[in-house]
Amino acid sequence: MRKYFILRFFALLILGLTVLNPSVADAETKIVFEEDGIWSRPISDEEMCVSLYKESPFELNLIADCVIAGTSLAGYITALVLKVTMDLPDFNGTLYDPNSVAAIDRWAMRPYNKVLDDLGTVTCALDLGLIPLVVYGGEFLMKNLPKKDGIAVTVMYLESVLLSQTIKDFMKISVLRARPYMYFSDYDASAIKYHDFEFSMPSGHTMNAFMSATFMTYTFCTYYPESKWRIPVIATSYAIALGTGALRMASGNHFFTDVLAGAGIGAACGFLVPFTHTFFGGLNKSLAGKTGKVDVEFAALPNGLNVSMRF
Repeated sequence: MRKYFILRFFALLILGLTVLNPSVADAETKIVFEEDGIWSRPISDEEMCVSLYKESPFELNLIADCVIAGTSLAGYITALVLKVTMDLPDFNGTLYDPNSVAAIDRWAMRPYNKVLDDLGTVTCALDLGLIPLVVYGGEFLMKNLPKKDGIAVTVMYLESVLLSQTIKDFMKISVLRARPYMYFSDYDASAIKYHDFEFSMPSGHTMNAFMSATFMTYTFCTYYPESKWRIPVIATSYAIALGTGALRMASGNHFFTDVLAGAGIGAACGFLVPFTHTFFGGLNKSLAGKTGKVDVEFAALPNGLNVSMRF
């Protein structure tokens, strides 16, 4: 599964470099296009990003971002260390008994299929990397997404990925559920060496796809509430996410409940992270509007940490 993390990291790195590229001018007002530029086409009022004519709907918050990113990163690293150091059960060569599987999962059990396994990885990569890159990278290059919002989207997306990965990894090493293909003679022999065969719950591919689909739905509809592209973006993202979940079952990698759990965790992370930035952004504006200034102070105490706010 490490190769999938590298794929996710590469996609996010490209998105980050695109957003942070200083050669692309920031847009604070109505867009003005070069006559001969590759992006020289008018943008209708309905397609304009709301941040170009009013306050950004999302705002980075130092405390919230440190808590989300710091906790998620620490948890992710901890889970990776546990995966390497834990004394996990070894496969003794005896296939698992299908009769021990609940009926809700038994109907979808399949032997291992490498072609469908690889195809599920491709669809996951499309949702996780390509769609956010094309949509927000394209909007930024067209100067229809201010640099501040490009940075906010990148940070929120990274936090969503880290949070979902942390939850997934802790669940996998806690549940230790054998994958469906371990109930058939045609199982993935390469998964035995690194104990990947017992990390079935939840489905990481499905989780990643639904996290991205939900994140894109929430943020795109917030930035472009009147856009004619809302339905295509939502439909495409969720269609690929559903396809990813189906392929994970068809390839013998996951049970039905693994996919349901992955979809639920991913959707929750994809919604909660940007929602948090909407909530705290509005709270900061409300507090600052009353007093003009909000001061936050931290003080270390013998028995903990004291946080005080002055308005």
